[in-house]
Amino acid sequence: MTNDNFSNKALRTSRIGVFSSLYVITSLVPISMFIGAPSFLALNLIITPVMAILLSPSEAFFASFFGGIIAFYVAPSQAMFGPYTILLPIVGATLGSLTCHKSKFGASVTSIFLATAISAYLVKNYPFPYFIVPHALAVVLALATSFKKMTPLHVKIPLYTYVSTMTEQGMMMIFAVHLLDLPWQVFVGVLPLMIYERLVGTFGAAAVTISLLKILPKYFAK
Repeated sequence: MTNDNFSNKALRTSRIGVFSSLYVITSLVPISMFIGAPSFLALNLIITPVMAILLSPSEAFFASFFGGIIAFYVAPSQAMFGPYTILLPIVGATLGSLTCHKSKFGASVTSIFLATAISAYLVKNYPFPYFIVPHALAVVLALATSFKKMTPLHVKIPLYTYVSTMTEQGMMMIFAVHLLDLPWQVFVGVLPLMIYERLVGTFGAAAVTISLLKILPKYFAK
């Protein structure tokens, strides 16, 4: 094994460890209640989109996987879906990273997942279809970013963070409808909270990402 290969593996391992830790630490900071379960959403929803942009898909997967497992035990009050809660950061970070780094393929996979989440919601909660409007917008933006290759990354970052955080929310929406069996009336009250949470995730993650790229450009060089 050459020194370069060893250095690259060490760097990737370091990034996975750092972002797993960040996810766990921020899971202890509540920012919003979760209607329908005695749980809360935490500041770690900012870290998921950051992982999506700064890490490769494989790094994002492992960082969110380890971070999600540890957070499940460290902050059990955040686990609104029990063990399935671990899938929220995994889906958001991995699909978000695919969208960011794998262009049309990643955007297509993410769009298919979001379309599936939208369908899963509408099957049971069709009387209140407005809840899935932000998810539909994420589909459009995911596909749009894959065709704008000349656009600078710092311009795309808020779009990527939005797609990533809405993908995470899409997984949450599936669980809320089919695991917790929440009726459509609950989502009327959830909608303003969801928009608030995803705006925090979008702009908070964008600010953190841009700052880290400026401060540590070599650390995140692919």
